[in-house]
Amino acid sequence: MVSTAILLPGGPAHAAPVVPTKAAAAAPVATKFGLHAMGYGTAIKGGQIPLASGATGFAHITCTTLANLDRNNGVAQVELPGLGEIDALTTKVQTVKKGKTVSAISEHKLAGITLLETALGSLSLGAVTSRAKVWHNATGFHSEVDTKVAGLVLTLPGQEPLVLDIPTLGKPIEIPGILRITLGETKVTKKPGMIFARAQALLVEILATDTKVKIALSRARMTNEVVNSIMSGFAAGLRGKVLDPILTIGRTPSKDLPCEGTGGEEKGLSTVGLDIPGLLTVGALNAKVFGVQAGRRRARAYAEASIAEISLLGGAVTIEGIKARANVSRRPGKLVTNSNGTETLKIVVNGEEITLPPLGEILDIPGLLSIEQGVTSKVRGGLEVVALRVKLLDGTGAVIDLGIARAQVKKAIR
Repeated sequence: MVSTAILLPGGPAHAAPVVPTKAAAAAPVATKFGLHAMGYGTAIKGGQIPLASGATGFAHITCTTLANLDRNNGVAQVELPGLGEIDALTTKVQTVKKGKTVSAISEHKLAGITLLETALGSLSLGAVTSRAKVWHNATGFHSEVDTKVAGLVLTLPGQEPLVLDIPTLGKPIEIPGILRITLGETKVTKKPGMIFARAQALLVEILATDTKVKIALSRARMTNEVVNSIMSGFAAGLRGKVLDPILTIGRTPSKDLPCEGTGGEEKGLSTVGLDIPGLLTVGALNAKVFGVQAGRRRARAYAEASIAEISLLGGAVTIEGIKARANVSRRPGKLVTNSNGTETLKIVVNGEEITLPPLGEILDIPGLLSIEQGVTSKVRGGLEVVALRVKLLDGTGAVIDLGIARAQVKKAIR
């Protein structure tokens, strides 16, 4: 059920879990491919204000060379504040090997959703599905993408529900000034040694705030360029919880480290800045990654994120020159990680420059915030580094990570 609150960004979903049934599966088997599959039911991403909700019904097979893996996730009902209720949804992701054919598959199903209900009427959808499959056989890489929506129902006050024709896939329906709905968005990218497929059944755009609600997304990817090591990780300017546990700031911007690396080239992206009134104003944000397969069982990678300047709490606190860097290298029998390059140039509180805390120590600024510099966490095959972790002391529970870099280099299983 949705009121005019649909114009506001939503928070995380509250849902009852569904316990999936387990079927007998073939034993995992090594392949020469890097395989990846991911899917979810719903996710909210802010536009003008980068508030977001976590993905519901999320299932993921991270980059692997193993086939015959199977992951499932689901929820009985999803309530998205600011949007409405979604009926039962399930996500299934797989990697499969049959004979000489190797596949990565993602599929999602949800029973139905009410998109809009106001005094002027309601708009709802029936069952929604999406599926993305990529595979390799004797003739090379192939893909298959598909989305389906069972029905579109418009109910006007005092009238019987009216079943509308489903519009042409990929062409949006727009309710002027309120929202735009796109059905059946698909994408396939095929390059030498790689294929990617994506199927998103539904995209709802809340026009007033440029907030996007992605529904029933399935994604699959394969590459044959995994020589010795599987890479993963990302670089992001910032992320955080603004009102725990209701609202989050999604990773902004975020650049992923591909499974096979970047071929020895630095890949990056940037944004000019963002503003959350009363909380923070951020200058240019940059995220970049690097990965190279350097020889037999040798590889190295890094992720780096930087922020030129950020102002917190209406200018009471300003921080300049924030940079996080995670470095990883692997050679036979040894993995080396460090955070060399992580730094923050200057912090000014109420017009006075303060001394940065040593790594691992927390600086408290009474009544305003606490700051921890160089927060590092060991992860499988690598390291995650947060340049600065800021906790607001105003009672909101807000925690903001500034400059996040995560790099992993794991041994490929053959």
